[in-house]
Amino acid sequence: MSYNPGTFRDLADSQLGLEIYEELVRPEIVIAMETASRLGRPAVEGIEDQLLQKFGELILEPRTKQMVGHMVRQILEERGWRLDQAEVKVHSVPFIKGARYKRSDAIELYVYRNSVDPRDVAVTATRSTVGLPDEGRWIFYATIDSRLKAAVFGLRNLDLVLTDIKDHGFHRARIERMLRAGR
Repeated sequence: MSYNPGTFRDLADSQLGLEIYEELVRPEIVIAMETASRLGRPAVEGIEDQLLQKFGELILEPRTKQMVGHMVRQILEERGWRLDQAEVKVHSVPFIKGARYKRSDAIELYVYRNSVDPRDVAVTATRSTVGLPDEGRWIFYATIDSRLKAAVFGLRNLDLVLTDIKDHGFHRARIERMLRAGR
């Protein structure tokens, strides 16, 4: 992958800029950025210590930090991530804010249990009980953010679930016991 520096061309073409980019594309650094992203945190949180250790106070310069964020975005987008939210607070050094990323194919569904029958669930695309059936009270239970987690809930036909949500605002399912204790 090659970096498109845009407004950071002068800094990116400097020795420091070249070394920062070389550091950011190292496999272990990319893995750290992706791990932070999988945990719902800004990608730069996963690499703060490495950048401070390698570049010291040079990484504290505001324009340098902005360039790092610009580089991180391009690196992650090349690997199938998309911007989820910009300017997420980071409570450490050197970054004050960072961007959070999600996989391009990520899903985000919310599961609600029926207070009358906890195995009766409704799955929605919004964190709201508005529009759910009137029987019982719907209590937030879990968030599903991958096809694997949907399958664990017994929602193996995710396309059907998504179609129901689009057409009716929710998908209703009965969740049977996932694991049984041995006798």
